[in-house]
Amino acid sequence: MKFQRLAVTTVTLTAVALGLGGCNSGTGDSGSTGSAPATSSAPAVSALDEFVAASKKLSGETLRMKMSMPGGMEATGVSDFANRKVEMTMTVAMGSEPIKMSVRLIDQTLFMKYGAAPEWMSVDVSKLSPGNTLNPENMFNAEALVSAATQVERNGDSFSGTIDMTKSPTADPASLKALGAKATAVPFTGKVDGEGRLTEMVVDMSGLGAGASSITTKYYDFGTKVEVEAPPAAQVKPMPADMLKAFSTTGA
Repeated sequence: MKFQRLAVTTVTLTAVALGLGGCNSGTGDSGSTGSAPATSSAPAVSALDEFVAASKKLSGETLRMKMSMPGGMEATGVSDFANRKVEMTMTVAMGSEPIKMSVRLIDQTLFMKYGAAPEWMSVDVSKLSPGNTLNPENMFNAEALVSAATQVERNGDSFSGTIDMTKSPTADPASLKALGAKATAVPFTGKVDGEGRLTEMVVDMSGLGAGASSITTKYYDFGTKVEVEAPPAAQVKPMPADMLKAFSTTGA
C-alpha cells in the first residue's frame, strides 16, 4: 500500500531526526574539549556529559521544533513532552502537490492522519515495543539521539562528534550490515543556548550513500503554550495491524 510505505518512511525519518531510537544516555566515548577541570570535590565533566545534559533539558520544556530531512521532507511541531502532549505536521515534496501527515500524542495515545482526509488512526503507545518507531521515546525525545553520540568535542556553545547508529533499537540489521563501518561514525554538530539547552542538531548522512544529505533539527520558542486536542472520536479508528508491524520492523 503506497500510503503505508510513505507513512513508515516519513515517520521513521522524523524519528531519526529527533531521536535515532532511544538509546541509553551517556554510553558513548567522549572527547575532552570543553570539559570542566577536575577538582578534589567534583569529577571532571566530559563534553559528552554536557551534550546529554543539554538534550535532557528539552524533556522538561515546552517548545517548538522544526526539521529538514532528505528528499524534501520537513516537519514542524510543538512539544510538552513531560506532560505527553506533542503535535507535528510532516510534509513530503512529491510532484506538484506536497503530501502532509499529522501526528498527535496525548498521554498514551498516538493519532496519525494522512493528507486532507478526515480519518485518523490511533495506537496505544504503552503497548508498543521499545524499538517501535512510533514509540514516543523514539519519535519525540532528543535525548535518545545524543545518547548515541561518540567522540564528542565542545567549542563554546557548539558541539561536534559522531553518532553510532548501531546503538538504535529501531535500526534495520540488514541496512546496518550494508553500511558497515559507516554506520558507527555518522558526523554531527550541535548548538546550545545560554541556558544550556540544545537548540540545533545537524546529522550529516551524506557519507551513507547516494542521495543522502544532512538532517537538521531546531528547537526554539521555549516556554510556548502547548495545547493538543484529540480528534473527534467518530473520525478515529485503530491503526491496522500490518501498519503497526511495519513500524516495528522498519529500521532507520
